[in-house]
Amino acid sequence: MRKLSLLIGTLGGAVAGYVFSNSRLRDELADAKNAEDAARILGKHLQHDGKKVGDQVRDFLDNPDVQKNMKKAKVFVRRSLVGMKKELTRVVKKGEVQARRTALKTAKKVQKRAKNAVRSTFKKVRVRAI
Repeated sequence: MRKLSLLIGTLGGAVAGYVFSNSRLRDELADAKNAEDAARILGKHLQHDGKKVGDQVRDFLDNPDVQKNMKKAKVFVRRSLVGMKKELTRVVKKGEVQARRTALKTAKKVQKRAKNAVRSTFKKVRVRAI
């Protein structure tokens, strides 16, 4: 959930920066009568200036500092992934051991109850036969 809020915050910041840098858009948004009109106006401007915004985003992502941080992020994700795999393996093994123990206990109980059932059945058969 934290990543979603970060994404929404980033998009909100990008839209806010776009609104602050475009005086004509600010004027039109100020004259909007309701939220639907404002969304329509913003959509129209984004559609018109989308290529510019895309180029700016591409320039931002091609920035050496951003690329350096992306490499750091990739290394962090790889390390985290290795840790998660180890943790998952540990949990699965623990579950396997627990399942084995439970199966053995259940088998012993079933065997014991089957023996008791056989004994009681033989006792009943002997009593009736006599």
